[in-house]
Amino acid sequence: MRVFYSAQYLDYSNRLALLSIGLVREDGGTYYAVNRGLPARHVLLDPSLRTAAWPHLPTRGDHLLDRSHPDVKVCSRIAAEVADFLAAVPDVELWSWRGAHAHVLLCQLFGTELDLPDAVPDWTNDLRQEAHRLGVDPDELPDQQTRRHHALDDARHLLILARCLDAAAVTDAAELAGHAAGRGW
Repeated sequence: MRVFYSAQYLDYSNRLALLSIGLVREDGGTYYAVNRGLPARHVLLDPSLRTAAWPHLPTRGDHLLDRSHPDVKVCSRIAAEVADFLAAVPDVELWSWRGAHAHVLLCQLFGTELDLPDAVPDWTNDLRQEAHRLGVDPDELPDQQTRRHHALDDARHLLILARCLDAAAVTDAAELAGHAAGRGW
């Protein structure tokens, strides 16, 4: 089953610091969490994160993460819950936009790639690359209609993009079958 995921993060000190992560399975299951240990001071110093990601996090006041909010969890708990979420379905395929970068962040949640639990695949498929393979201009894909930079809403949008790319692949397959049958070659 395909699982689409997105994360908000801060790139600092030679490491990616998780802010939030959202996952959506094709069966409709969702998971969302915010890192209790996120470096709020550094996030607020980053102009793009301060305006794009911070407003979607559960906060108390302008500069405090609401650590009592049920979505706010320590990374070890997030890692365990992500592993359980993925283990609940067979044949998991991870998908993201620019999947290599997302996969590094996912691996860091567990430690390293060597620390990934069995339920977590050791690679993430890339929707951006799939669009390129199919000859689909990303600008022609649907715009996100929900909150951008909210990890769960972003993951939901990735599912929509995947379905659009699925339709493009079917169209290409039909054209290829027509060519193979002698129509157009």
